[in-house]
Amino acid sequence: MRAEVSAIECSNVHLRYGWRQTQALAGVTLAVPQGAICGLFGRNGAGKTSLMALLAGFRRPTQGSIRVLGADPFENPEISAQVAFVYQKQGNDDIYNSFRAKELLRLGATMRPNWDVAYAEHLLERFDIPRKKSVGRMSKGQAAALRCTIGLASRAPLTIFDEAYLGMDAVYRKVFIDELLADYLAHPRTILFSTHYIGEMERLFSEAIIIDKGQVLLHDNADTLRERGKTLQDLFISLTLKEGETYDYQGI
Repeated sequence: MRAEVSAIECSNVHLRYGWRQTQALAGVTLAVPQGAICGLFGRNGAGKTSLMALLAGFRRPTQGSIRVLGADPFENPEISAQVAFVYQKQGNDDIYNSFRAKELLRLGATMRPNWDVAYAEHLLERFDIPRKKSVGRMSKGQAAALRCTIGLASRAPLTIFDEAYLGMDAVYRKVFIDELLADYLAHPRTILFSTHYIGEMERLFSEAIIIDKGQVLLHDNADTLRERGKTLQDLFISLTLKEGETYDYQGI
């Protein structure tokens, strides 16, 4: 019987950019099974966003290979339709900020084959997002909630959240976590989540990846890691805190 294709497969992935050939990733190898909710943790500049951009097909690795849902994602429209990448900066900010919420939801419905119109409307209500206000006129919390709404309602087989709910207050962050978990249980898919709020998200993760300086320090089943007697947040700190540093919850 043929084994199920992993949602994400990276083999010796390197990424360098700019005329200085700055190294963002240095030999990343990992596989994430389909149906996992995977936390991706790293300090600022560790390479998290670079890795997620490669998975979304925005860039091609300098070296190595990437497979998303069994295929190379770069310039692959079939894979692009199956991947939702939700992040703080959405393309050209001026263009994105000119859209109203209801217009972005209509765009989502045309671009995402698994889009759920009723669920998107439900989330607008839950997050109290004004349908007719442009993104540029929204508060940071409303704009973040709209990004999360688009990510959840897409129901893409691979959904990537890169610090997507920064700007939302504690109440709406909890609403988002509750909605994500409930909808995942009803409609399983693979979710990759980068966050500095590891403690808040802890209960969601079935897998955890910790990267530093473009390399994978640790990748394992989250329950296996918790059996070591530490939370994922404590484990992350112990692996990445440098000598002489003190822990700053917001500054990782």
